[in-house]
Amino acid sequence: MSPHPYLRKPMLFALLTFALTMLASAAIIVKLDEGAKQEERRLAYDLARSQAVNLQNNMYSALSASYALAAMVADGNGRIRHFGRFADKILQYHPQIAALYLAPDGVTSEVAPVEWSNKGLGIDLLADPIRKAEAQLAKDSHHLTLAGPLPLTNGSTGIIARLPVYLEDPIDANKAPQFWGLISAAIDLKTLLADTGLSKLSERGYDYELSRVHPGTRARQVIEKSAGFATTNYLSYAIKLPNAEWTLELTPKNSIIQNKPRLLYNSVGLLFSVMLACLVKLLLEAREQRKNLKKIVSKRTAELAQRETDLHHAQIISKTGNWSIGNNAEEWRYSDEARRILGYASGSRIDCASLMQRIHPDDIHAVKIFWSQVQAGKDAGIEHRIIIDGEVRWLHSQYDAQSARHMGTVQDITERKHVEEDLRIAAIAFEAQEGMVITDERRTIVRINQAFTRITGYSREEALGKQTSLLKSGLHGANYYEEMGKQLDANAYWQGEIWNRRKNGEVYPEWLTITAVKNASGKVVNYVATMLDITQRKATEAKLEHLAYHDPLTGLANRRLLIDRLQHSLLAKSRSNLYGAVLFLDLDNFKTINDSSGHGKGDMLLQVAAKRLAHSIRKGDTLARYGGDEFVLLLEELSDNVRETAIEVQMIVTKILADLRAPYDLEHSEYHSSASIGITLFDKQSTSAEELLKQVEVAMYEAKSSGGNNFRFFDKDMLDIVNTRAVLEADMRQGLQQEQFVLHYQPQVSSTGQVTGAEALVRWQHPHKGLVPPSDFIPLAEESGLILGLGAWILKTACAKLAEWQNNDDTKNRTLAVNVSARQFRQNDFVSLVLDNIRHYQIDASKLKLELTESLLVDNVEETIDKMNQLKARGVGFSLDDFGTGYSSLSYLKRLPLDQLKIDQSFVRDILNNNNDAVITRTIIALGQSLGLAVIAEGVETAAQRDFLVQQGCLSYQGYLYGKPSANLI
Repeated sequence: MSPHPYLRKPMLFALLTFALTMLASAAIIVKLDEGAKQEERRLAYDLARSQAVNLQNNMYSALSASYALAAMVADGNGRIRHFGRFADKILQYHPQIAALYLAPDGVTSEVAPVEWSNKGLGIDLLADPIRKAEAQLAKDSHHLTLAGPLPLTNGSTGIIARLPVYLEDPIDANKAPQFWGLISAAIDLKTLLADTGLSKLSERGYDYELSRVHPGTRARQVIEKSAGFATTNYLSYAIKLPNAEWTLELTPKNSIIQNKPRLLYNSVGLLFSVMLACLVKLLLEAREQRKNLKKIVSKRTAELAQRETDLHHAQIISKTGNWSIGNNAEEWRYSDEARRILGYASGSRIDCASLMQRIHPDDIHAVKIFWSQVQAGKDAGIEHRIIIDGEVRWLHSQYDAQSARHMGTVQDITERKHVEEDLRIAAIAFEAQEGMVITDERRTIVRINQAFTRITGYSREEALGKQTSLLKSGLHGANYYEEMGKQLDANAYWQGEIWNRRKNGEVYPEWLTITAVKNASGKVVNYVATMLDITQRKATEAKLEHLAYHDPLTGLANRRLLIDRLQHSLLAKSRSNLYGAVLFLDLDNFKTINDSSGHGKGDMLLQVAAKRLAHSIRKGDTLARYGGDEFVLLLEELSDNVRETAIEVQMIVTKILADLRAPYDLEHSEYHSSASIGITLFDKQSTSAEELLKQVEVAMYEAKSSGGNNFRFFDKDMLDIVNTRAVLEADMRQGLQQEQFVLHYQPQVSSTGQVTGAEALVRWQHPHKGLVPPSDFIPLAEESGLILGLGAWILKTACAKLAEWQNNDDTKNRTLAVNVSARQFRQNDFVSLVLDNIRHYQIDASKLKLELTESLLVDNVEETIDKMNQLKARGVGFSLDDFGTGYSSLSYLKRLPLDQLKIDQSFVRDILNNNNDAVITRTIIALGQSLGLAVIAEGVETAAQRDFLVQQGCLSYQGYLYGKPSANLI
């Protein structure tokens, strides 16, 4: 019986089976696919709604900052305090907002952050053609409006929110709210969308587009979309925003939900159909397997031959041959590559005797041990040398006793050995006396030597993986390292002196050489640096330089260094208006001491005199031993006023003369000496160093000719200035003793015109010069210390005047302000001095107001605050005088127990003509109000000035408009 025709065609029968099975599977898949599509669209809608809600929430979160600012404006009834600080806080919590603007009456006037201060200020939003549509809509609708997306001034794209602010009448609640202005928030669109996570739709398998209809052109405007988005009307979701509606459209990249089940169903149906068809086919083709088996065996045989050929080529490339031991231990078989490595021709026989003749004599014993281990069936390995035609080559032989064919390998490792030798030599060189460090291309340390550790203090573990900036001393600026990098890029080499820092913090000089190592393509892969500690060399150089420019006995600058610095000072004076001075000093009677007591005692006296002089000079001045018992002192940067310079030099010279007159204890013997000093002043008109030294030496001889222990100015005019000052100081001392000083009182008035108090101002009624103004004698009193006695007299007289006022009903409520100098305030007994006067005259302490200057805030602030608190506890008031002209630290200002700030008359004088003075005055008034302090303006001379101050909130005044200082206050 012959088989069915289908059985003779197994493939046809299998295909028929496959087709029937697939039809059944397709019917089932169609049903499942329809359900999957519905599920996919539902999930897409939920995802779009979730993203829309996130976008709305983020948008309204950003817009809430506008309402917070609006509340701040309304709370301040249109006045905004600390806008910058408040806005910066808002920006910290709302990163979507790029900037916040305040636009009173629609005109932008303030912006935060400050980086935007030059962008968008001064624009009338209600008139600007680009901005007025949304601004006017916001004003008319009383609701927040959105504009954009549109380009922002910082180059990004954003949305502008405009919120109208209407202020209710604080008196009449029924009155319609008045339009104050607009608050604008520039929202960075990129940050807003990033926070929304819109891009995550792509990760979920959807392309998307966010768009809106432009309110002006009605054209569709794309706000954000993914790269592969194409309009398919698959799904859209409307997003409601203030005066705008955005649309989010989704389209699946692939059938995310649908394709996976469909693929699964199709795969199952296909797999089932294929399995059924294959099973039929395999049953029919089983008899064909025998024929195919023969073909497979033939193919495998060819592959084995090809692998043998490939192995032969691999051995040639790696210089590795193989050998094996036959059943007879004496029978060794070698591959062609093994013969070549051992120096034998291909196919030639290798016997033990000839092979041993090629082994290096020093390695024969080790090779015999290797062979004995091989013959014993043990694993073995050896590296040895072989001599072929006079050339020594290194071989590595390895035997695996576990291999079925008892196979071993031999490899030519000559090149590797040469590399290892080179590395060994390099390693020895690397550990030289010079420090060495190797970094990668990013300057990360990858290797150091012992000298590096010895020089820097950093061990291998501490240095590896760190940047070379680990060693930076901080003495070189960024330009230094930039120049170093440019030279390395251009020349692949840099060498020079550099200051680095050791692990212990010590800064040391170093001679550094850096070489860039590049690969074959020219890219830098490493940097190799060698370093040499040159601390000792620099110390030696410094010592030699010091000896060249300094006197070996006293350690002071010598004549060479003095002249060099004097010439440098004269050169600098060509660019400066400040005076300098040269003092030439000669010790009186030094020759007598030197001759009578010996040169040893004379040298000791010179050394002690040098130390005393060194304590009398300022930092930056130059003191030099000119020769013998002569010293020269160079004073620089004194003053731009010749009179002040002469006075300051006189004070320094007076102290020097006093110091040098003190007894000298030289080896328990007391000696006495003094000095004669010549002085000359110089400025940019002065000629040369030699000329100045001649002048000052002449002046010194004039001082010595007058009997010594004295000084003389080279210029007679300078001497006249000093004499005039000395006469004035003597007159002032006499004036204090004879009570030539009087107090005048200038009224202080409120905004209603009522006299609330006065300021006590001292005047000097000189018997010959008449009434001397304070500007002529107060600075002298400060410098000479007479201010202490004068200040005590002023305080006593002022308290007596207050006691007189208290006994009069018309004046009993007036306060009296007394100026107190910083030097007087710092006296230890100042607090007790004030309280003693209050008790003595039995006055109300709250009527006494002490006016302090800002110079008190320069140092000893804690002591100042403590004294003020002691007096404040007894009722004494404080006013900060001349506020804004000196040192003002707000951090200390808020700690001082002040009652009042006084605006200096220099600001009030031009308040109507100088915008800067007007702004400063407003700021001081606002600061006083913020700190809860009263504010008074001095120097008010016109009604216009007073009216301006009233408008700014300053309600107390002092000046010629209300009366000049006089002995009796009306």
